[in-house]
Amino acid sequence: QAGFAVFLAALAGPGLLAPDLANNALPLYFSRPISRWGYGLARLTVLMGMLSVVTWIPGLLLFGFQVALAGGWWFVANWTLGAGMVAGFLLWLLVLSLVAMAASAYVKWKVVAGAISLAFFFILTGVAEMINNVFRVTWGHIIDPAWSVNQIWCALLGVAPPEGPGAWASAAALAVIILLLVAVIERKLRPVEVVS
Repeated sequence: QAGFAVFLAALAGPGLLAPDLANNALPLYFSRPISRWGYGLARLTVLMGMLSVVTWIPGLLLFGFQVALAGGWWFVANWTLGAGMVAGFLLWLLVLSLVAMAASAYVKWKVVAGAISLAFFFILTGVAEMINNVFRVTWGHIIDPAWSVNQIWCALLGVAPPEGPGAWASAAALAVIILLLVAVIERKLRPVEVVS
């Protein structure tokens, strides 16, 4: 589900910002009582809502079926599995949505923005593997957002994580990536482009 969400975000995400930027619609939007943060959060909510339909909602339904079959005692003993699954998916959807929005904000063509969204994950994964193999280390994974989310997910679900930086280091790296993506989106969502 998480892998399928990457492709779905690359297909649907660029259509949220690219048309408004290509057609210079932002001055019209921002002439109304809508802030840049409100506009960005609205677009983010739409994308995360759409991706939720194929990720944590089916997972939560599956968890609910297990609770119905096993009984209340199973839920009391394992409620952290459901909470960890939903929290991990929401974190993953936030990263996917921000990457798609940032690509869409910088490239006004939807097809190219979708390709950049996909390339973001594949390139960072490749660079992380290259760092690990060249320097014979495992800390290179820290720049791979998919790996970082997986480490956090393992900690949430109580599963033994793969070798490498721990959940806290992965969370810190992911927070930096998220802040950089938000800064990229915030910089491009301006009603008037200032040329110096």
